[in-house]
Amino acid sequence: MSKKVSFKESRIFITTFLLLGTGFLTSAVPEGSLQIMTFNLLLALVAGVLFYYFWKKTKHKSKRYFSLLSYVMLNVMAIQLAIPLLRIYFLTLTFWIGVGMLIIMMTVPYFTSRKIAISIQKPGKSKLGKLYLLYVALVFLFGGSAYTNSIYTSNPDAIVIAVLGLLFSLLFLFVAPVLLIKPAEMDELTK
Repeated sequence: MSKKVSFKESRIFITTFLLLGTGFLTSAVPEGSLQIMTFNLLLALVAGVLFYYFWKKTKHKSKRYFSLLSYVMLNVMAIQLAIPLLRIYFLTLTFWIGVGMLIIMMTVPYFTSRKIAISIQKPGKSKLGKLYLLYVALVFLFGGSAYTNSIYTSNPDAIVIAVLGLLFSLLFLFVAPVLLIKPAEMDELTK
């Protein structure tokens, strides 16, 4: 049985401020960009509007509300965290590998979200190892390409932040589809 979520408990403001802060910080890597900052802040504000909409529609189902809130938050943070690396390596081989990895991580997890959910709930009973191996291979391929290109960049410190941002972005994109599974279906999956 789900409980009602009051507006005070909805975490709309704190989550929106988190996204505003993340957007502000990621727009400064490798150097500040007003256009990127504007995009990130608008993305955070749109997420805030979605949070309010979800609260109005699902405030009597706390599990569903917080799942949707977390889903939007993870996707917005994934976008914001991926931008710095794509800016550093714009139109290089590393850029295209990064874009490919993002596309893979934006699509494949939606087809396997139930398996991901089971692997999160019961790691020993999952055949998800193949996806993890693919992810590791992509990370090594991407890391090698990023390291090679970092030799020729003017700001090597930003690369570390940008690579970590992309890795978190990929992780968030991998986990996010699980949050779209309805609570009743999740309970059924974990039995």
